[in-house]
Amino acid sequence: MTENEVDAGKALLEEALWQIEEAKKADLSASKAMNFINLSKEASGYGNIKLSMGLLKKARETLFNDIVEKHRKEAEVLTDVLVKLRMQRSIKDSVERFQKGDLKGAYDLLMQKGQPGAEAQQERMTVDPGQNMQTYAEAIEVLQRSWLRMKQEEGKGKDMGRPQAMIKDAKAALASKEYGKVISICQEMTTIVLSPHDRLREETEETIDEIARTMKALFPGEARSPKERFFKKQIEDLISNARDNLLRDRPVEAINASRKAKDILQRMEQESIKDDIPKMMMELKTVIDELRSMEVDVSYEDYLLKQVEETFWKSEYIKARKIANKLESITRNAREHQRMAQLNDRLGGLNRLLKENAGRDGYTEAREFIQKAVSLMEQSAFDMANSLLDKAQEALKA
Repeated sequence: MTENEVDAGKALLEEALWQIEEAKKADLSASKAMNFINLSKEASGYGNIKLSMGLLKKARETLFNDIVEKHRKEAEVLTDVLVKLRMQRSIKDSVERFQKGDLKGAYDLLMQKGQPGAEAQQERMTVDPGQNMQTYAEAIEVLQRSWLRMKQEEGKGKDMGRPQAMIKDAKAALASKEYGKVISICQEMTTIVLSPHDRLREETEETIDEIARTMKALFPGEARSPKERFFKKQIEDLISNARDNLLRDRPVEAINASRKAKDILQRMEQESIKDDIPKMMMELKTVIDELRSMEVDVSYEDYLLKQVEETFWKSEYIKARKIANKLESITRNAREHQRMAQLNDRLGGLNRLLKENAGRDGYTEAREFIQKAVSLMEQSAFDMANSLLDKAQEALKA
């Protein structure tokens, strides 16, 4: 184990233990996370540093997800739309910070999520559970953004009489489920409220968000080739440059950087992704055939592979790659499911044997091995789990 790995492991453990204290304050159980921490220590003892770190990360994710879910449930019962949106946005931003490694910042945002401003406590509306939630979510997000923009400009001393009336009309349209009208009103209001300087900033931010979503879909893991790594690095550098210029209030430089990043993304589509997809299709077909031979229903996988092929021949390379990435994830999960099923069969037999040997020599030891194996199976550490089941079986034979 290197010194860097030791330091990284200590940092992860300290963060997980701090989260456990936060969970206790929120009256949440930390037993599952503690189990992951104990297993991490054992994995480290085996010399499996990668698994040890993975289990610590799982403990952190478990604790964070539990506290996020608690706050989400609190937000769901609210009927004040703007207060609810403010809380949901804080939760969303908190999750993003956690994913970027900013644990304390993520928790700070969660703790602030229930502090709505006086401006937000306005007209109350309830959500009809039968409506199209995707369209509703889009409309409500645009309305929230427009309302906040209007309040910002109002704080600068500008006359917001007309925009206020438009916000009221947008709320009425929302209540009537006219979501397209909500978006149209808010877009018109933006042209009234924002200066050309601010509109340029907004275009930059939207371009950055669009590129970021595309990159996330294209690269759920590492880049697949040196050419992809080259393009990906260029795009990331330009996006970083655009964000830096936004912070420095230089929207012209920012929009130029973001547009250049978008151009490189299009070049990457033609020069790298295009060449990579045929190889992915062949690999995916091999895995699907393997699953088919194991009598797994692969009708959905076949459908997705056909979608990859069709979009590829239409020269829609980014779309083809996104579908291929999705299919790759599905087939990987299917393989893991099969391995899990095999181990579950074995686990069932051992649990019956354990019950038959209750109170005899080896019972307690075997039970501990089985419990640890179950936790490792949840982490897809199938080889270690299988090894522990071997030990459980040996203990019951003793």
